[in-house]
Amino acid sequence: MKDGVSMFLENTLQLLVKDYEVTIIAPRYSDETYENAKLITFPLYKSIGTDYGFSRINRSIIKKEVKKCDIIFNHESLSPFSSSFFGLLYAKKYNKPFFTYVHSVDFELFTEVIKLPYIIKKIEKLFLRIYAKWFLSRETVTIVSFPTIEKILRDIKVKGKFETVTIGISDIFHPGKSRFSIKDKIVIGYVGRISREKGLDVLLDTFLKLNKKFENIYLLIVGDGPLRYIFSNKENIKVTGFISHLDTSEYFRAIDIFVLPSLTEANSLSTLEALKSGVCCINTDVGAIRDYIKNGFNGFFYYSKDELFNFLEKLINDKNLRKKTGKNASESVKDYTWENTTNKLKQVFEKYK
Repeated sequence: MKDGVSMFLENTLQLLVKDYEVTIIAPRYSDETYENAKLITFPLYKSIGTDYGFSRINRSIIKKEVKKCDIIFNHESLSPFSSSFFGLLYAKKYNKPFFTYVHSVDFELFTEVIKLPYIIKKIEKLFLRIYAKWFLSRETVTIVSFPTIEKILRDIKVKGKFETVTIGISDIFHPGKSRFSIKDKIVIGYVGRISREKGLDVLLDTFLKLNKKFENIYLLIVGDGPLRYIFSNKENIKVTGFISHLDTSEYFRAIDIFVLPSLTEANSLSTLEALKSGVCCINTDVGAIRDYIKNGFNGFFYYSKDELFNFLEKLINDKNLRKKTGKNASESVKDYTWENTTNKLKQVFEKYK
């Protein structure tokens, strides 16, 4: 499974390379390549206290590549000591337009993923807020996917130019039958990383209660991560582990009710993919999800464990409501295509070039 940044790059690059010569500078996560684009990678090391990592940056390479290019398009997280910091530094030096697409709000995400004492987390969160404000106010163009992300950043006094470019959803996600369907079961599903910030303990506890009441339900966890063990040896629960993006689309079509119990999100690509797959969704009200889920129309928001239990119980018992909500879901995101995303990006680039 690929994360949202990888999917964004993969889908927009194949269209951008028709009009631009592209060089990618990124951490070395794998032997991945991008057709018709030059790829420069830095070694990746696991960081202390988190499940994530950091890369060993070569400033001279960044300086050389920035000097040669016409546009800098940053996708990296808003954290210091990263290649984005040096990209911005040299973009200012050589008077190059600098664009940042905000995929995650790091100062919101950080306190949920870091394994440190509470007071240290609060200090780190404050530091990241200050850094994000400084970084995005350096005469850059900040690109957000939805208006709520801009509001979050405006609330911490980020100044400067904002543009909205909605992320796309691949055409492989659509309603229909799946080879992974589970016969005679109502499948409750989650798709994504299995980690602490995803709030999956709430989903597990709720499902275990429902499993005592209903004999026809099944919990499908599509993905992998450090908290996979919490689902071990539980009845009517399956964890797929890491899978291909194509298989992810098949699993979405096997799900009757998608649940996103995340404590923090920015855009939630998995929710958008669920919507396009025609799946009824129940979500926490976090990040920009409120910009595209209309509560009670194409999905539902819950604000407590009891509400999640009640929504799931209602949807398990009401097939017509699941189908109606799923139909509204797929219809509501029909214009979220990568072609539209890329065309809008080009317009933004040309506006500030």
